[in-house]
Amino acid sequence: MFTYFTETIVLIFLGYSMVYPLLLFITPSNQIDKGFYRFNLGKCCIIGAIGIIGYHSLSTNLYAEIYLLIWFIMLMSITAIYWNSKQANNFIISIISFFGLLSLRLIIPIIIPNINPDSVFLISILNSLITSSVFFAMILGHWYLNVVDLPINLLKKATLILSFFLSIRILWDSIYFFYNYFIDSYGISYNLWSFLFQFEGFLLGIAFFIGNVFPILLNIFIIRTLKLQATQSATGLLYVSIVSILFSDLIFKYYLVQYGFIV
Repeated sequence: MFTYFTETIVLIFLGYSMVYPLLLFITPSNQIDKGFYRFNLGKCCIIGAIGIIGYHSLSTNLYAEIYLLIWFIMLMSITAIYWNSKQANNFIISIISFFGLLSLRLIIPIIIPNINPDSVFLISILNSLITSSVFFAMILGHWYLNVVDLPINLLKKATLILSFFLSIRILWDSIYFFYNYFIDSYGISYNLWSFLFQFEGFLLGIAFFIGNVFPILLNIFIIRTLKLQATQSATGLLYVSIVSILFSDLIFKYYLVQYGFIV
């Protein structure tokens, strides 16, 4: 797995930092203090910078790097503008995110050649939305410790959105595993569901469970916990969900780069 560690980190970090600001629509600036925006935008800048540095070590494609740098400068600029501002415009932030996703589409064929770049781009967005959503919900859960009157429905909404994205990935993976095959070194063709029970596909089976099924089950308990107004307990469960989703995303990216599985 460590053979493609840099490629995996670049895809995860860039996708995360480009998609994450879109989730700020869940918490409009008039419903939460400005520190929440400052923290999250600053975090995206740091993670995005690491992703760009990693990509620079993989490719010398100047055209794609210019797009990445333009996106990063825009993200840094809007973060600086809103750093001490009492209001933030989520539509402007989303425009920057969409420009970042455009640059992500440009670098995918460079990092992962010989695979349909549009399909990889779409599944990368979905995986980034899931990873970003669970981190967003966890950070939002912590904010309830600082802000007494923060509406409980914000955290509930974030959890439901995470469940929605997880449901889409479960559906996609289930269909993809059914219609696609793996040919081993002996020329034997396996349906990907069967491949999950082979030695080479064991980790993919683990990723499917801990990255899709397990977080959905956790979200059921999180929603029930929120009905009791127990935000600290819900945040603790989100910590567990973060570990499972992040670990599975690393495995999914590895199988994408190594085997070309669009999961």
